[in-house]
Amino acid sequence: MSHVAVLEAGVPAEHMPIYLLEGELLKLPQVPLPIDHAFCAGLYARTMHIPAGTILTGAVHREESFFLVRKGDLIVSTDTGPQRLGPGDMSISKIGTKRAGIALTNVEITTFHANPTNEKNPQALWDLFTIPAPAPSLEAVQPAQLEEST
Repeated sequence: MSHVAVLEAGVPAEHMPIYLLEGELLKLPQVPLPIDHAFCAGLYARTMHIPAGTILTGAVHREESFFLVRKGDLIVSTDTGPQRLGPGDMSISKIGTKRAGIALTNVEITTFHANPTNEKNPQALWDLFTIPAPAPSLEAVQPAQLEEST
């Protein structure tokens, strides 16, 4: 069975191109994306530092969250096509969406999540707020480390 057929079995059609992109990107040297975690009563903020020229994909979120571009410029896939974002641009990560992007400069993006239990373990928060890639797509195009947080 081809990788595409395996993907089709477990992935929404709109996610397929991004999972296929992930498979190709994982054939290239990987770029470290440092993550900072910040907490206050009922809120978790996760800041990712993305070097210029990096092509990246996002995880599928279980809940809506805000994301804010704090620094730099990037192009992100959206439901209506590519969108250029820069410092101060804020948007919503909708439930179930998967995005791809490219950092045009060094970028810092912060996502904000409701955290009513005040959980502080980054892996537990990752598991709480994201949906792992479907098993067939993991086996077909990506190693398990793709969906891990740092």
